[in-house]
Amino acid sequence: MVTASRPAHPLAPGWLTVPDDANDFAPGVWPASITRADSGQIEIGGMRASELAEQFGTPVMLLDEDDVKRRAARTQRAFASAVARHDGSCRVYYAGKAFLSSHVARWMLDAGLNIDVCSRGELETALAAGVAADRIGFHGNNKSVAELERAIGVGVGTIIVDSAIELERIGAIAERIGASQNVLVRVRSGVHADTHEFLATSHEDQKFGFSLEEAERVVARIRELRSVTFLGLHCHIGSQIFGISGFRESASRVVELHERLLEGGPVPLMNLGGGFGIAYTRADT
Repeated sequence: MVTASRPAHPLAPGWLTVPDDANDFAPGVWPASITRADSGQIEIGGMRASELAEQFGTPVMLLDEDDVKRRAARTQRAFASAVARHDGSCRVYYAGKAFLSSHVARWMLDAGLNIDVCSRGELETALAAGVAADRIGFHGNNKSVAELERAIGVGVGTIIVDSAIELERIGAIAERIGASQNVLVRVRSGVHADTHEFLATSHEDQKFGFSLEEAERVVARIRELRSVTFLGLHCHIGSQIFGISGFRESASRVVELHERLLEGGPVPLMNLGGGFGIAYTRADT
């Protein structure tokens, strides 16, 4: 057992505190199944670290399947319960950019989630795992023509439109192959959430998506295209956000846009985006 007593490093951020017990596992950071044996060795899901290292070598990344599925299912239930209070339904997507393999994709399906991808490689991984194309959302602010052709060809559930030229490409590809492609329009709500400036994605100097004013013209254009179906709006304000004020303000602006767009036709979906903070240390909540 090691007890930390050394002074804080002068270059360490003020919020990073030295734990009283260096062998302690911070809840929320480690998998729920992690323990330490009497010998001091880490065990994950009943497997000792030394056994895993001997079998797979090091370094090795370990995921506890039961713990991952449990967290995913809990997230699905939380959003479904909240939306049900407003007589609605919801779809929760796992972000493939976090880590995607065929096993992880199937775990997410088992937990009732859909899959969000943002590259050809992620799309192919999800398809190879047996994910139905209509349960895939395709992101990315610089999708290639080849990526769009593949996505439309297999019938992905939604493509999140990030630029005017991308919309025209989608329309042309879908028209050529006789498909009808569902899209969401990504909007910048103008909210600069309380996160690092490199992780904020929704204020006006960002390259992601359209401003609230531009979005109305883009939706009007979509409604003119025979091969593209407008499903709704998407907004993502950044990453590592631990407060709720930014989400609340952004949502209110997107809801106002949603109301204006209803004058021209249905707007079935609103994706209010993500960015909830992940606990990397005990200081994070």
